[in-house]
Amino acid sequence: MTTLPDWLSAETDDAALASAIASMAAAGVDIAAELRQAPISGHTGLAGATNVQGEAQKALDVISNDIVLKHLEANSVISILISEELDEAVDLASEGRFIIATDPLDGSSNLDVNVTVGTIFSVLPAEGGLLQKGTAQLAAGYVAYGPATSLVVRITGKTSVFTLDESGTWQLTVDTAAIPTASGEFAINTARERFWDAATTAYVSESVAGETGPAGKRYNMRWVGSMVADIHRILMRGGIFLYPLDSETQSKGGRLRLLYEANPMAWLVEGAGGRSTTGTQSILDVEATGIHQRIPVILGSADEVARIEGFYAR
Repeated sequence: MTTLPDWLSAETDDAALASAIASMAAAGVDIAAELRQAPISGHTGLAGATNVQGEAQKALDVISNDIVLKHLEANSVISILISEELDEAVDLASEGRFIIATDPLDGSSNLDVNVTVGTIFSVLPAEGGLLQKGTAQLAAGYVAYGPATSLVVRITGKTSVFTLDESGTWQLTVDTAAIPTASGEFAINTARERFWDAATTAYVSESVAGETGPAGKRYNMRWVGSMVADIHRILMRGGIFLYPLDSETQSKGGRLRLLYEANPMAWLVEGAGGRSTTGTQSILDVEATGIHQRIPVILGSADEVARIEGFYAR
C-alpha cells in the first residue's frame, strides 16, 4: 500500500510543503486518539469559554487546538497559525514559509452523540500575508473522525483519500477522488427555511418536487450538521452542500469561515471535479478581508452547483 510519505514524495518535490502537510496529518492521529477515549477520560462537554465567533467551546475544541499548535510549533517551516479557536493569528517561526489556517475540530456540537467530526486545514504561502484568496492555497485537507479515520488531501492536482491503520500509518485508499457530475442528494438545514433567499428557496422547492417538478428526478435531503461529514459524503458519492447567505446571517456575511472552512473545502471539492460558489462567484476567488471572515458556501456536484447558480443569475 502507498503511505502518506510515499504519496507526498510523488506529488511534490517541495520537502517543506510535504512536511507542513505531514504535521497536520500527525496532529490528526493524536486528535483521533483523544476522541476515541474522550467519554472515558471525561474530556466532554463545554470548556467554559467562548471563541472569537461567540461560540461556546467544547473541551475537545481546546484540546484539539492545543494538539495542532504543539505539532506546528515543532515544525520550523510553519510561520503562522490561524485557528478558529484563537482570536488572533499566532506567530510560530519567523523564517517559516507557510501559514496554516485551521478549524481544529469542526462539528464539535456533535461530539456527545458520537457523530463524525473533523479537522480542516489550509496551507498558504507566508509571503502572501494573512489575507489571501483561496486560489493562493498550496495545499488543503481535512481529517474525518468516523467509523474509520480518513485524511483527505490535495496539493495542486488530484484529491486523494487516506485511511489510518492500526499502527498509526496513513494508507492511501482512494488515489483520485471523483465527485459525480450529477446527483440526487442535497444537504441543507431546512430549519432555516424562513431565512432563505429566493434562489435557495427555488432550488430546494424544485428538488423536493422530484420527478414531478422541473428538475425531473427524485432527490433526497441529507444534513449531518458537521461540515466534514457532509462534505466527505459528497466527495465519496456526490451531492451538494448549501449554507447560503440568508436574512439572519447577512449582517455577518454568512455562516462559515472563508480561510479555514470554505477555501480548503472548495480546494478539495474542485480537485475532485466538483464546483464551489457563494452563489455569485467562485469561493476560491473571494478576497479575504479578515482571518475570521464569514461567507456563504455552496459546493459539490458540478451540475447541481450550476443549477443553483442559475437561480442566482435570474
